[in-house]
Amino acid sequence: MRMSADAVAQAVGGFVRGSHDVVVSGAEVDSRLIQNGDLFIALPGARVDGHTFIPTALKRATAALVRKDVDLPAPPADRALIEVADPMAAYHQLAAVDCRRRSWKVATVTGSVGKTTTKDFLAHILETHSVTGRSLGNRNSTLGLPAQILSQDDDVEIFVAEAGMSSPGELNILGKILRPDVLLYTRIAPAHTEFFSSMEQVVEAKAELLAHLRTDGVLIINADDPRQKTFAARTEARVLLYGLQEAEARLEDLEDLGLEGTRGTLILPSGKAPFQLPLAGLHQAENFLAAAAAAEALGLQASDIAPRAATLSAAIHRGNIIELDNDVTLIDDSYNASPEAVKRALELLAKCSGRRVAVLGEMYELGAAAAAAHYEVGRHAAANCDLLLTVGPILSAALIDGAVAAGLPPGRIHQVNDSGEATTALEGLIEPGDTVLIKGSRGIGLDHVVSTLSEGMS
Repeated sequence: MRMSADAVAQAVGGFVRGSHDVVVSGAEVDSRLIQNGDLFIALPGARVDGHTFIPTALKRATAALVRKDVDLPAPPADRALIEVADPMAAYHQLAAVDCRRRSWKVATVTGSVGKTTTKDFLAHILETHSVTGRSLGNRNSTLGLPAQILSQDDDVEIFVAEAGMSSPGELNILGKILRPDVLLYTRIAPAHTEFFSSMEQVVEAKAELLAHLRTDGVLIINADDPRQKTFAARTEARVLLYGLQEAEARLEDLEDLGLEGTRGTLILPSGKAPFQLPLAGLHQAENFLAAAAAAEALGLQASDIAPRAATLSAAIHRGNIIELDNDVTLIDDSYNASPEAVKRALELLAKCSGRRVAVLGEMYELGAAAAAAHYEVGRHAAANCDLLLTVGPILSAALIDGAVAAGLPPGRIHQVNDSGEATTALEGLIEPGDTVLIKGSRGIGLDHVVSTLSEGMS
């Protein structure tokens, strides 16, 4: 985005106080993240109103989008306030306007597991062929994603966006803004279900994006996920199926190399090519396949895509393999957790040599399904690890119950309340030759366990 304050006001139906000509080149809702030239979006927060931070924000931001009924002092001479009735609605409208004025193509990644990784894989594959922008980290919500859109360089040709939600209606808002040319679904599974009464409601909320896919675009769905089976009939766009079995986009001769990754043959409508992926787990192979299908929909061929697999890497705390002293291996998947993602991580752990230690933190935002989900993960842990350490004061009980019911001896199960206790416990439990999986929801803080162990034992 590069617009004058006056142009921004015209786009959102606002009124400018201060300099009409000052130019904004990005946007941010968090005053701590503002870059020079940004438009600061003043929104009410959980604890404090964003309007409180306007004086500080305008030291770097050139303008602020504010609510017109808030009494604010005049901005500095080279700054502007853009007054609107509803800053959040105006913020979303501005992001939609910016999307429409660009000639870029938009690829949107959604689903329940692997969204961020697949988004990053796709951007990495595309960037040697086109000027590619992406939403950073997991800024995938109605709060964070519009800022990512508005902060892209003007020369971006393809924008890869991750779209997430925690309640119904949010993906409808993002769909109106993005109007994607390519819409990719990763697997849909229980995750962030706190505000839904059933998985059927989750699926319908994920499906909100379908109405906004361009009719000349491409819908990419997981052929192995039965929750997506109705999606093809709900769009006029072309549909491309991907899956590890029978699908137009698939992997053949797939060989699981354990912690060293996978290799095989990538099959796409454009042809086939051998690939080697240095990331552990069949779930990472599926993420690569999903990204490859989207890259083909955006004009690349199998022969362009397959070689990029070898250069892919895991984002921090999303499946990194860390070798510690005493021949101890950490599988650092501590960024976040959902029941399906934990099961996949445990299946990877089961294929490792030595004693297999699972450190599982509580999974948040599951609502009424939380206890049952933890119990089922505990059962899965019993079949895939030799030693289990649960982290969390409440839902750990259900996890332990599931593990015991599935046959893991109580003597091989340990429970602690927080990440600090987990670090102390692990230092006494880990033995030479162990492989240790660390996974839990962000709020449980298991990334701190990884950092402490890495610094103290490497």
